[in-house]
Amino acid sequence: MSISAPQCWILSDGTAGMEAQARGLAKAMGLETIVKTITPGKLLRMLPCLARLPGIPAASAGNTLGPPYPAIAITCGRRHAGASIALKRLSGGRVHTIHIQDPRISPDLFDTLVVPEHDPTRGPNVITTTGSLNRINDALLSQEADAFAAQVQHLPTSRIAVNLGGHTQQYAVDGPMAARISASLSALADSHGCGLMITTSRRTGARLMAALAPLATRADTVLWQGDGPNPYLGFLGLADAIIVTADSINMVSEACSTGKPVHLLPLGAESRRRAAFLQVILASGRARAFNGSLEIWDYTPLRETERVAGLLVTQLRNSGILA
Repeated sequence: MSISAPQCWILSDGTAGMEAQARGLAKAMGLETIVKTITPGKLLRMLPCLARLPGIPAASAGNTLGPPYPAIAITCGRRHAGASIALKRLSGGRVHTIHIQDPRISPDLFDTLVVPEHDPTRGPNVITTTGSLNRINDALLSQEADAFAAQVQHLPTSRIAVNLGGHTQQYAVDGPMAARISASLSALADSHGCGLMITTSRRTGARLMAALAPLATRADTVLWQGDGPNPYLGFLGLADAIIVTADSINMVSEACSTGKPVHLLPLGAESRRRAAFLQVILASGRARAFNGSLEIWDYTPLRETERVAGLLVTQLRNSGILA
């Protein structure tokens, strides 16, 4: 998408998942972007609507949010909602604010909201998405695959990316669950003769990490435990199929963005909103429940970032914000 791009700010506290969504959307829109690193104030994290009041700062620390202001600002996550509202006020309404994820406040406080369809907020300025935004496309997957190919060249030619989450607010991975996950992955490698490319997350936890330790000794498995560059995207690019734990909407969305068969591995109790999302993903045919074996099928990749970017560019051109 080629456009004449104005300056765009991304307001971020450095939270990787949220900043990645904002960066991905800005890139898909073709915007020239500056990331403004901020520390959202505790008051605005709790009550973002207060940002409308004069004198309330957009952030408690970090980069200065003063003139000259950008034409567009992108934020993600409720913790940044107050900063978006404050920036709109400080700029005298000149900044077009785009907020990703449901802030659970009136959509009228933003110019555009990009909200997962499993969340409730709706309005004329709300764009709904299936799952979360990300920056995955064919070019990125190919680039990342090339960067990490040497790490897995010794594996069997049939390779499975295994993306593991962990603890959530609803569930903590216990010993028996961790043992079952490790055993099911070992059994899969044995029965299918495939190679496993496993990545963990910050939420994986000591119990699951300990249960995975025997896998690290297998010749048909590569287990990344946080040492060195993260091969997560590279493994997605190199995989023939994907197994992902169902605890993370972001990880499931990213897996389904590849166009490769996605197998969902349950990981404890699901929240109501996550269960609603998983139901949509399963019904769409993009993912199937993992039952210990692998299946191969085709589907249209989930590329919501590209779709949303197209809608936003059209809107912003029609309003004169983009040329």
